Amino acid sequence: MTIATEEPGSMKPVLITGASSGIGAACCEWLLARGYQVFAGMRSPNEDARLKQQYGERYQLLALDVTDAESIESAMNIVQSRTDGKLSALINNAGVAYSGALETLPMHQVRSLFDVNVLGTFAMTQACIPLLRASRGRVVMMGSISGILAAPGLSAYSSSKFALEGLSDSLRNELKPFGIRVTILEPGKIETPIWSKALQQLTTKEEEMSSDGHSLYQPLDDFYRHYAANEKATPMSELLAVLQKALEAQHPKARYTVGRAARIRSLLMHLPTALRDRLLQRAVPVTSDD
Repeated sequence: MTIATEEPGSMKPVLITGASSGIGAACCEWLLARGYQVFAGMRSPNEDARLKQQYGERYQLLALDVTDAESIESAMNIVQSRTDGKLSALINNAGVAYSGALETLPMHQVRSLFDVNVLGTFAMTQACIPLLRASRGRVVMMGSISGILAAPGLSAYSSSKFALEGLSDSLRNELKPFGIRVTILEPGKIETPIWSKALQQLTTKEEEMSSDGHSLYQPLDDFYRHYAANEKATPMSELLAVLQKALEAQHPKARYTVGRAARIRSLLMHLPTALRDRLLQRAVPVTSDD
């Protein structure tokens, strides 16, 4: 993806988690191009030499595991020392995704998903609030359309994204007296490696399942395998345009639904529950008709 370099901005410091690939990496490069100072947090540091050469000290890598308290503390000490204790924005992007019927999900994977998607987001936000308060900054949550509309086969992932919706609503009102704005983005499918990882997870899960569990929900797994491989993705540029509003609009919205497919799916929430359930059951096959 090519990003046109803007005139240097005000060097506002932004911390983004999960910056090693996908949405996080794209957001990181976009922020740098707009003149921000970027702290790119990633669990396994893999510094982009091109970005370092192009942006110098404005691009700063952080070894950051959002599920580890010591890692968060160490990263925040660096941010604190290099920003005079002021942070313009926190982008909670770190997350994992996978599908599968609840009956078939290995609990260690469910715990790992919630550790990253929910508890990691909670911990990072808590750690950043004092720095955000000092600059009357912003918090951007990377949610999902699955945090609004829960489809069959996404019980763990949807639960984690629904939790972020609740966290965002509560936090928005807690932090408003301090001038901190909180926004959640709700994209549909964005073309990123997260879907390749989801396919790998399906294979791993099937290896751990009993033969009965595997056969019962095979149509559901096949549906998500096809979705991950073939569903048309929303361009990254649409997500970045919304991120700009969340970070730079004088009065950002509480939430932004990103992409045509996500906006269409959000309309289903206005239907009676029974009708919405019938539509979902037709669209997402859980078992075979045999």
